[in-house]
Amino acid sequence: MDWDYYTLLKTSVAIIIVFVVAKLITSSKSKKKTSVVPLPPVLKAWPPFIGSLIRFMKGPIVLLREEYPKLGSVFTVKLLHKNITFLIGPEVSSHFFNAYESELSQKEIYKFNVPTFGPGVVFDVDYPVRMEQFRFFSSALKVNKLRGYVDQMTKETELY
Repeated sequence: MDWDYYTLLKTSVAIIIVFVVAKLITSSKSKKKTSVVPLPPVLKAWPPFIGSLIRFMKGPIVLLREEYPKLGSVFTVKLLHKNITFLIGPEVSSHFFNAYESELSQKEIYKFNVPTFGPGVVFDVDYPVRMEQFRFFSSALKVNKLRGYVDQMTKETELY
């Protein structure tokens, strides 16, 4: 069989086109269908950068009560260089407790609790250790067990 230059070129182009089309078809089928969730609304405050901080320092509860009807159950407040997103109500707050560590870092949020539990406990450890610790003491924090602690707590409170 005698292959001339143009026949070889046509065959090569046809093979390349087949591979490109096949790649496009397989890549479009393998793409995950992900929904884009919009970011929560952000509190607009005047003056910029410090307006939210001023309102927050005057009273966070007042700020939340005023903005909840306007912005809804999930909204963000910019405090200087930090964004704080509030989840108000049981229908949205469950996300806080059930979110993956990659989505929402409880360790970062609960740093202020380290003195409560002590170093190396709960929120002062990495995620796998924290989950192990949660499994360890979760039975002690069930409602029926907590009811059993009331008398002891009352005694300790009265002694204090």
